[in-house]
Amino acid sequence: MSDLITAISPQQLAHILQQAGYRANEVINEQVVQLQSATQGVGFVINFGNVASEERREFVDFSFNLTLNIEGNVRPELVADWNRSRRFARLSQQGQWLVLVMDVIVAGGVSAAWLQGQCELWDALLREYIRHLQTPASAIAA
Repeated sequence: MSDLITAISPQQLAHILQQAGYRANEVINEQVVQLQSATQGVGFVINFGNVASEERREFVDFSFNLTLNIEGNVRPELVADWNRSRRFARLSQQGQWLVLVMDVIVAGGVSAAWLQGQCELWDALLREYIRHLQTPASAIAA
């Protein structure tokens, strides 16, 4: 049980990402720590949520976030179709931005292998997301 991760620091998560083959750069924006990374040629950030320990900079949750600026109009069914057919990542439209978010919770304890699995899930979801964005409306209706 002592191998379980119940809180994670940005450095620990960066190390896990790097072991899984991702780059991971820590950045601080207005006192908020994020990790920047990329997969499938698409950059994303990891935001940290609830603080477990201020002094050790550890958190009990984080989220993968991909924000895309959309030029032109977004098909109204694009977001609803994604959210109806996927369980692990939710899509929203915020003005001219499409935002894909996948939450990860370590509270209660998870293994490093499970966290690597979450990275792999995010990678797979991004591949699906890119295909989803390229799917014509007529194919979705069928």
